[in-house]
Amino acid sequence: MRLLLFAGCFAAAAIAQTAPPFRSDVELVAISCAVVDAHGAPVQDLKREDFRVFDNDVPRIVEYLWHDSDQPLTLAVLIDASTSQHDLHDEHMRTAAEVVKRFLRPGDQALIVSVSDEVRLWSDLNFRESERLSEPCPRLSCGESPLWNAVYDTARLKLYPLKGPKAILLLTDGFDSGSTRTWKQAADEAQAAGASVYAIQYRSDLGGSFAPLLYRLITETGGTWFSPPEGSYGDILSRLDTDLRRRYVLGFRPEKLHFNKPRHDVRVEVTRPELTVRARKVYFQ
Repeated sequence: MRLLLFAGCFAAAAIAQTAPPFRSDVELVAISCAVVDAHGAPVQDLKREDFRVFDNDVPRIVEYLWHDSDQPLTLAVLIDASTSQHDLHDEHMRTAAEVVKRFLRPGDQALIVSVSDEVRLWSDLNFRESERLSEPCPRLSCGESPLWNAVYDTARLKLYPLKGPKAILLLTDGFDSGSTRTWKQAADEAQAAGASVYAIQYRSDLGGSFAPLLYRLITETGGTWFSPPEGSYGDILSRLDTDLRRRYVLGFRPEKLHFNKPRHDVRVEVTRPELTVRARKVYFQ
Protein backbone atom coordinates (compact mmCIF):
# COMPACT_ATOMS: atom_id res chain seq x y z
CA MET A 1 0.00 0.00 0.00
CA ARG A 2 1.24 3.46 -0.88
CA LEU A 3 1.66 5.82 2.05
CA LEU A 4 1.37 9.56 1.73
CA LEU A 5 5.01 10.25 0.88
CA PHE A 6 6.66 13.57 0.27
CA ALA A 7 9.40 12.33 -2.01
CA GLY A 8 12.50 14.08 -3.16
CA CYS A 9 16.16 14.35 -2.41
CA PHE A 10 16.90 15.71 1.00
CA ALA A 11 20.36 16.32 2.41
CA ALA A 12 20.66 16.48 6.17
CA ALA A 13 22.34 19.62 7.47
CA ALA A 14 25.92 19.31 8.66
CA ILE A 15 26.10 18.37 12.30
CA ALA A 16 28.42 19.79 14.92
CA GLN A 17 29.91 16.39 15.74
CA THR A 18 29.64 13.29 13.64
CA ALA A 19 27.44 10.73 15.34
CA PRO A 20 29.63 7.87 16.58
CA PRO A 21 28.89 4.30 15.57
CA PHE A 22 27.26 2.44 18.41
CA ARG A 23 24.67 -0.15 19.27
CA SER A 24 22.12 1.38 21.60
CA ASP A 25 21.21 -1.99 23.10
CA VAL A 26 24.77 -2.78 24.24
CA GLU A 27 27.30 0.04 24.34
CA LEU A 28 25.78 3.50 24.18
CA VAL A 29 22.31 4.95 24.54
CA ALA A 30 21.27 7.90 22.41
CA ILE A 31 18.63 10.27 23.78
CA SER A 32 17.43 13.22 21.72
CA CYS A 33 16.14 16.42 23.26
CA ALA A 34 15.26 20.00 22.41
CA VAL A 35 16.37 22.95 24.56
CA VAL A 36 14.46 26.23 24.59
CA ASP A 37 14.77 29.58 26.31
CA ALA A 38 12.10 31.40 28.34
CA HIS A 39 10.38 32.49 25.11
CA GLY A 40 10.29 29.00 23.66
CA ALA A 41 13.02 29.70 21.11
CA PRO A 42 15.46 26.84 20.42
CA VAL A 43 18.94 27.15 21.94
CA GLN A 44 21.60 25.71 19.65
CA ASP A 45 24.96 26.68 21.20
CA LEU A 46 25.19 24.24 24.12
CA LYS A 47 28.19 22.03 24.76
CA ARG A 48 28.51 18.56 26.20
CA GLU A 49 29.36 19.98 29.63
CA ASP A 50 26.04 21.87 29.72
CA PHE A 51 24.03 18.65 29.97
CA ARG A 52 23.34 16.25 32.80
CA VAL A 53 21.80 12.82 32.27
CA PHE A 54 20.35 10.55 34.95
CA ASP A 55 19.66 6.91 34.15
CA ASN A 56 17.40 5.35 36.80
CA ASP A 57 18.38 8.37 38.96
CA VAL A 58 22.08 7.55 38.56
CA PRO A 59 24.15 10.35 36.94
CA ARG A 60 25.85 9.32 33.71
CA ILE A 61 28.64 10.99 31.74
CA VAL A 62 27.58 12.50 28.42
CA GLU A 63 30.27 11.06 26.17
CA TYR A 64 28.97 12.38 22.85
CA LEU A 65 26.89 15.34 21.79
CA TRP A 66 25.79 16.19 18.29
CA HIS A 67 23.08 18.14 16.50
CA ASP A 68 20.37 16.14 14.78
CA SER A 69 19.05 18.96 12.61
CA ASP A 70 16.90 18.93 9.49
CA GLN A 71 16.92 15.19 8.94
CA PRO A 72 13.98 13.62 7.11
CA LEU A 73 11.21 12.88 9.59
CA THR A 74 7.94 11.01 9.90
CA LEU A 75 4.71 12.51 11.24
CA ALA A 76 1.79 10.19 11.97
CA VAL A 77 -1.53 12.07 12.14
CA LEU A 78 -4.23 10.15 14.02
CA ILE A 79 -7.75 11.47 13.37
CA ASP A 80 -10.45 10.65 15.92
CA ALA A 81 -13.44 9.69 13.78
CA SER A 82 -15.66 8.46 16.60
CA THR A 83 -19.20 9.63 17.33
CA SER A 84 -18.00 12.19 19.89
CA GLN A 85 -16.04 13.93 17.11
CA HIS A 86 -18.53 13.48 14.29
CA ASP A 87 -19.46 17.16 13.99
CA LEU A 88 -15.76 18.09 13.87
CA HIS A 89 -14.74 15.67 11.14
CA ASP A 90 -14.39 18.35 8.44
CA GLU A 91 -12.34 20.53 10.79
CA HIS A 92 -10.07 17.60 11.60
CA MET A 93 -9.53 17.01 7.90
CA ARG A 94 -8.64 20.64 7.24
CA THR A 95 -6.26 20.72 10.18
CA ALA A 96 -4.54 17.49 9.16
CA ALA A 97 -4.14 18.73 5.59
CA GLU A 98 -2.75 22.11 6.67
CA VAL A 99 -0.29 20.67 9.18
CA VAL A 100 1.00 18.13 6.66
CA LYS A 101 1.27 20.71 3.89
CA ARG A 102 2.96 23.40 5.97
CA PHE A 103 5.23 21.30 8.13
CA LEU A 104 6.60 18.53 5.96
CA ARG A 105 9.50 19.09 3.58
CA PRO A 106 10.82 17.06 0.65
CA GLY A 107 12.09 13.75 1.99
CA ASP A 108 9.69 13.71 4.96
CA GLN A 109 6.69 11.43 5.11
CA ALA A 110 3.26 11.44 6.74
CA LEU A 111 1.04 8.59 7.87
CA ILE A 112 -2.71 9.21 8.08
CA VAL A 113 -4.63 7.02 10.54
CA SER A 114 -8.34 7.16 11.36
CA VAL A 115 -9.63 5.99 14.74
CA SER A 116 -13.18 4.74 15.10
CA ASP A 117 -14.45 1.21 15.74
CA GLU A 118 -11.50 0.23 13.53
CA VAL A 119 -8.02 1.75 13.34
CA ARG A 120 -7.08 2.19 9.69
CA LEU A 121 -4.02 3.52 7.88
CA TRP A 122 -4.99 5.51 4.78
CA SER A 123 -3.06 6.14 1.59
CA ASP A 124 -3.85 9.86 1.68
CA LEU A 125 -6.29 12.44 3.00
CA ASN A 126 -8.85 11.50 0.36
CA PHE A 127 -9.51 8.27 2.29
CA ARG A 128 -9.59 6.05 -0.79
CA GLU A 129 -7.35 3.14 0.16
CA SER A 130 -6.65 1.79 3.62
CA GLU A 131 -5.36 -1.11 5.66
CA ARG A 132 -6.50 -2.13 9.12
CA LEU A 133 -3.87 -1.63 11.83
CA SER A 134 -5.54 -2.93 14.99
CA GLU A 135 -7.31 -6.24 15.37
CA PRO A 136 -11.08 -6.02 15.94
CA CYS A 137 -12.19 -5.79 19.55
CA PRO A 138 -12.62 -9.32 20.93
CA ARG A 139 -15.51 -8.38 23.22
CA LEU A 140 -19.17 -8.38 22.24
CA SER A 141 -19.57 -4.74 23.21
CA CYS A 142 -16.68 -2.39 22.51
CA GLY A 143 -16.19 1.35 22.29
CA GLU A 144 -15.55 3.15 19.07
CA SER A 145 -12.60 5.34 20.04
CA PRO A 146 -9.64 3.02 20.73
CA LEU A 147 -7.04 5.79 20.96
CA TRP A 148 -4.50 3.79 22.95
CA ASN A 149 -4.66 0.92 20.45
CA ALA A 150 -4.14 3.40 17.63
CA VAL A 151 -1.05 4.94 19.23
CA TYR A 152 0.33 1.53 20.20
CA ASP A 153 -0.09 -0.04 16.77
CA THR A 154 1.04 3.01 14.82
CA ALA A 155 4.23 3.14 16.89
CA ARG A 156 4.90 -0.60 16.87
CA LEU A 157 3.96 -1.50 13.31
CA LYS A 158 4.77 1.65 11.34
CA LEU A 159 7.15 3.94 13.21
CA TYR A 160 9.47 1.50 14.97
CA PRO A 161 11.21 0.28 11.77
CA LEU A 162 11.83 3.83 10.51
CA LYS A 163 14.91 5.99 11.06
CA GLY A 164 15.04 9.68 11.92
CA PRO A 165 12.80 11.92 14.06
CA LYS A 166 9.25 10.65 14.54
CA ALA A 167 6.08 12.03 16.10
CA ILE A 168 2.41 11.16 16.52
CA LEU A 169 -0.16 13.96 16.35
CA LEU A 170 -3.63 13.13 17.69
CA LEU A 171 -6.69 15.15 16.64
CA THR A 172 -9.15 14.12 19.34
CA ASP A 173 -11.15 14.96 22.43
CA GLY A 174 -8.82 12.63 24.32
CA PHE A 175 -11.35 10.05 25.54
CA ASP A 176 -10.58 6.40 24.81
CA SER A 177 -13.17 3.66 24.56
CA GLY A 178 -12.64 0.13 23.31
CA SER A 179 -8.85 -0.18 23.55
CA THR A 180 -7.31 -3.48 24.58
CA ARG A 181 -4.09 -1.56 25.39
CA THR A 182 -3.66 0.92 28.23
CA TRP A 183 -2.39 4.48 27.88
CA LYS A 184 0.81 3.31 29.58
CA GLN A 185 1.37 0.56 27.04
CA ALA A 186 0.76 3.09 24.27
CA ALA A 187 3.27 5.50 25.82
CA ASP A 188 5.90 2.78 26.21
CA GLU A 189 5.47 1.64 22.63
CA ALA A 190 5.75 5.20 21.32
CA GLN A 191 8.97 5.68 23.28
CA ALA A 192 10.34 2.34 22.11
CA ALA A 193 9.77 3.62 18.57
CA GLY A 194 11.48 6.92 19.41
CA ALA A 195 8.31 8.96 18.87
CA SER A 196 6.82 11.80 20.92
CA VAL A 197 3.04 12.14 21.12
CA TYR A 198 1.26 15.46 20.60
CA ALA A 199 -2.44 16.25 20.52
CA ILE A 200 -4.80 18.94 19.35
CA GLN A 201 -7.63 18.56 21.83
CA TYR A 202 -11.14 19.39 20.63
CA ARG A 203 -14.40 19.55 22.52
CA SER A 204 -16.36 16.35 22.94
CA ASP A 205 -19.90 16.14 21.61
CA LEU A 206 -20.63 13.90 24.61
CA GLY A 207 -19.53 16.54 27.13
CA GLY A 208 -16.37 16.88 29.13
CA SER A 209 -12.99 18.35 28.28
CA PHE A 210 -10.64 17.05 30.99
CA ALA A 211 -8.80 14.00 29.64
CA PRO A 212 -6.16 13.09 32.26
CA LEU A 213 -5.01 9.85 30.61
CA LEU A 214 -4.34 11.68 27.36
CA TYR A 215 -2.25 14.26 29.24
CA ARG A 216 -0.27 11.51 30.97
CA LEU A 217 0.43 9.79 27.66
CA ILE A 218 1.65 13.04 26.14
CA THR A 219 3.76 14.08 29.12
CA GLU A 220 5.38 10.64 29.37
CA THR A 221 6.58 10.80 25.76
CA GLY A 222 7.85 14.39 25.87
CA GLY A 223 5.12 15.96 23.73
CA THR A 224 2.43 18.53 24.47
CA TRP A 225 -1.19 19.36 23.63
CA PHE A 226 -2.73 22.32 21.86
CA SER A 227 -6.08 24.04 21.67
CA PRO A 228 -7.90 23.89 18.31
CA PRO A 229 -5.92 26.10 15.89
CA GLU A 230 -8.96 27.86 14.35
CA GLY A 231 -6.96 28.65 11.25
CA SER A 232 -3.77 29.71 13.04
CA TYR A 233 -1.18 26.94 13.05
CA GLY A 234 1.86 28.90 14.19
CA ASP A 235 2.13 27.48 17.71
CA ILE A 236 1.73 23.90 16.52
CA LEU A 237 4.20 24.19 13.65
CA SER A 238 6.74 26.03 15.81
CA ARG A 239 6.68 23.38 18.54
CA LEU A 240 6.98 20.51 16.06
CA ASP A 241 9.81 22.28 14.25
CA THR A 242 11.78 22.85 17.46
CA ASP A 243 11.26 19.36 18.84
CA LEU A 244 11.88 17.43 15.62
CA ARG A 245 14.25 19.54 13.53
CA ARG A 246 16.41 21.30 16.13
CA ARG A 247 17.43 18.48 18.42
CA TYR A 248 20.50 17.57 20.37
CA VAL A 249 21.43 13.92 20.69
CA LEU A 250 23.25 12.80 23.83
CA GLY A 251 25.27 9.59 23.87
CA PHE A 252 25.98 7.91 27.22
CA ARG A 253 26.61 4.50 28.68
CA PRO A 254 23.62 3.03 30.52
CA GLU A 255 23.55 2.62 34.27
CA LYS A 256 23.26 -1.16 34.05
CA LEU A 257 22.57 -3.78 31.43
CA HIS A 258 19.42 -5.40 32.80
CA PHE A 259 18.41 -7.68 29.98
CA ASN A 260 15.41 -8.89 31.99
CA LYS A 261 14.40 -5.28 32.81
CA PRO A 262 14.86 -3.30 29.60
CA ARG A 263 12.87 -0.23 30.73
CA HIS A 264 14.96 2.68 32.02
CA ASP A 265 13.77 5.98 33.45
CA VAL A 266 15.87 8.81 32.05
CA ARG A 267 16.10 12.50 32.95
CA VAL A 268 17.96 15.16 30.99
CA GLU A 269 18.88 18.51 32.53
CA VAL A 270 20.94 21.54 31.56
CA THR A 271 23.16 23.57 33.87
CA ARG A 272 21.64 26.89 32.80
CA PRO A 273 18.50 27.36 34.92
CA GLU A 274 16.80 29.73 32.46
CA LEU A 275 16.57 26.97 29.85
CA THR A 276 14.07 24.15 29.51
CA VAL A 277 14.76 20.66 28.20
CA ARG A 278 12.19 18.65 26.26
CA ALA A 279 13.05 14.97 26.22
CA ARG A 280 11.55 11.54 26.60
CA LYS A 281 11.36 10.06 30.09
CA VAL A 282 11.93 6.41 29.25
CA TYR A 283 14.12 4.36 26.98
CA PHE A 284 14.33 0.64 26.34
CA GLN A 285 17.46 -1.42 25.89
